[in-house]
Amino acid sequence: MTGRRDAAANGSKPDLSRSRFFCNNARKGSLVCGILAFVALVIGGGFAEISSNGSPTSLETAVVRWIILASLVVGLTLYVIGGRTLRSGRS
Repeated sequence: MTGRRDAAANGSKPDLSRSRFFCNNARKGSLVCGILAFVALVIGGGFAEISSNGSPTSLETAVVRWIILASLVVGLTLYVIGGRTLRSGRS
């Protein structure tokens, strides 16, 4: 019998160590930070919809801007740390 010999053939889960984001916790954290930045962007757009004059207040804009900036900086830092950890683990 000739069948497939990959992980999906026997019902087991795929090897996440070969994934770009799920290979270690630092990379998972960078993915979470990216999702947080996107959610903040969507919420910031929602502020414009719910405000009475059609534009968010300066405080709302500043909060959303700083959340996006901070999550992108932390996410990029975690991504680089995860890559270095991954590279040192394979050596």
